[in-house]
Amino acid sequence: MRRLAWAASLVASAAILAQGAPGGTVDHADLDAILRAIVRGESVDYGALGRHHLAPLDAYLTRIAAIDPEPLPRGERIALYLNAYNATVLCAVAQRYKPGYRPDADSFRLFDEPLVRLHGKTMSLNDLEHRELRSHFDEPRVHAALVCAARSCPPLLPRAYTGADLDRTLDENMRRFVRDPARNEIDLAARTLRLSRIFEWYIRDFGGPERLAAYVERYAGRDVAGFAVEFLPYSWELNDVVGSGAPAAAGPSAPAR
Repeated sequence: MRRLAWAASLVASAAILAQGAPGGTVDHADLDAILRAIVRGESVDYGALGRHHLAPLDAYLTRIAAIDPEPLPRGERIALYLNAYNATVLCAVAQRYKPGYRPDADSFRLFDEPLVRLHGKTMSLNDLEHRELRSHFDEPRVHAALVCAARSCPPLLPRAYTGADLDRTLDENMRRFVRDPARNEIDLAARTLRLSRIFEWYIRDFGGPERLAAYVERYAGRDVAGFAVEFLPYSWELNDVVGSGAPAAAGPSAPAR
């Protein structure tokens, strides 16, 4: 029995090492199954997550924590970071879940605690976003993929990100986000863009103030050159199915991410 356990451990270790090898891929099928089970439209069933999927989610996070992201191809590495971020948020919110919980609670403490496990290290969600994703990749489309559990965040996809179709998926995400009138308003009559605060908080990622309208135009499918730009209030109400249809309360304007 000990030999069998030892052999199984070697096989598992080899599989993890292979995932982090140059040209390797990472298996996110476990997260994929969890997301399909808990995502309801633009909301998340945190009750079901806590009752039925928290242990598998933690097991997934433990498994990917053993992967060295450095040798991975660009798309695989970004997909790993996006999945690690979103899965960590889901796990942390499910553990803290109670009526009225919001991700901006306790001065955005959720995003500052060392909750993320990656390659033998722990870091905060803010560290993962800013020091790993934004610092190493010139990829503004990740802002339509990182989901902070608030209603004004981009919706969580009912599937995990993969390196194989990352570019297409990020394009689809940003197009859907920009064209979503609940998050970004394009007022043709007033020649005004009323955009998500995400575009304000990370305006440098989108080319700066002078190039923001051009970036939005790329995904809006409309000519918005010369449009004035304003920013909408941001709701930090939890993106929970229980709260679906409830009025969105505007929260602090400072970004949690």
